[in-house]
Amino acid sequence: MHRLAPISVVLGLLLPNVWLTAPLQPEAVWFDFGHRLVAEVAESRFTDHTRAAVRDLLAGQSPADASLWADRIRSQRRDTSPLHYVNIPLIADAYDPVRDCPDGRCVIGAVDSFQRVLASPSAPRSERVEALRFLLHLIGDLHQPLHVADNQDKGGNNTQVRLGGRGTNLHKAWDGEMIETLATPEPEYLARLKRRMATLDLASFERGTVVEWAMEGHAIAQSLAYRVPKGRHLDSSYVQRAVQESDLALIKAGVRLAAVLNRALLAYQPSGNGADKADRAGIYSDAEAIGHVGEQATVVGTVVSVHTSRSGNTFLNFGADYPRQTFTAALLDPHHPQAARLVELKGKRVRVHGLIRLYHGQPEIVIQEPSQVVPLE
Repeated sequence: MHRLAPISVVLGLLLPNVWLTAPLQPEAVWFDFGHRLVAEVAESRFTDHTRAAVRDLLAGQSPADASLWADRIRSQRRDTSPLHYVNIPLIADAYDPVRDCPDGRCVIGAVDSFQRVLASPSAPRSERVEALRFLLHLIGDLHQPLHVADNQDKGGNNTQVRLGGRGTNLHKAWDGEMIETLATPEPEYLARLKRRMATLDLASFERGTVVEWAMEGHAIAQSLAYRVPKGRHLDSSYVQRAVQESDLALIKAGVRLAAVLNRALLAYQPSGNGADKADRAGIYSDAEAIGHVGEQATVVGTVVSVHTSRSGNTFLNFGADYPRQTFTAALLDPHHPQAARLVELKGKRVRVHGLIRLYHGQPEIVIQEPSQVVPLE
């Protein structure tokens, strides 16, 4: 567990000025703005039961915010990177799981797997929470054409094009550069999508399988994305068609995400006021911390593991061992006199007070004073 500076930034599918840091594979990263829109479209179609179940599982965090988690953890959980895309050859006319998704390690296999986990009453709560977070994100990825097609060019990353008089690559163009001049705020873009939704048969989008949904994007890659105009210049006609297809993809993704969650959570029973719930304002369990980012608060939980990095920073991991922890208390001063004491807290129930912030998609409090960490046993 190390603190690293961002190594690159990636633009989004639809809008500019939305930045993702430290991607492991740029060709597999979709953008914040689009994922939030997909989640917001989905939320508008949740049943009341699903809305309550999602609120319970996410500990109060909004689906839009939670939809970003799967990208944020990729630098810590590198094994999840293949789950964001599937390399169906552009020339293929069908999906072949042996060829395209070995061992189920692709976005199609992941969506199928996480649906089963989320729907399973016997699955541990922590696994159902993680399954929900992945589904909120991956169903968006599934609808980006260059996440489901490959022309031996890493989903367009190795295909150079020109856009607006400058060079770029095809994947980045589809990720957002084609319409970065729109600069439409999120509420306005959501309203734009809802106006179009009012003209569509949304129920028809709910039908079909995950494979069929992926092949829709693959067909767009064949019919439009890879049909680059002469001179490799993406002209206004190409851009206009791409924007229209992107908007429709966001709508379909949101409608289908809602359908998936409505089905998977049909029998879900909220946890209620269990022992892990806070009993007064400003005090939260480690599982609830992610729903209170930006707050000065107290987080209570059991330290599952303590890790000291090569640079001497100390991390208390709650809920599960790194990198699946629900919350972290981080001492980023290797010379702090309390560093040795923190190592002794493994297995103990403690409370940590401070500003809850996000680091790589996980909530944490940075320890600056010894009084912030108090053992409860």
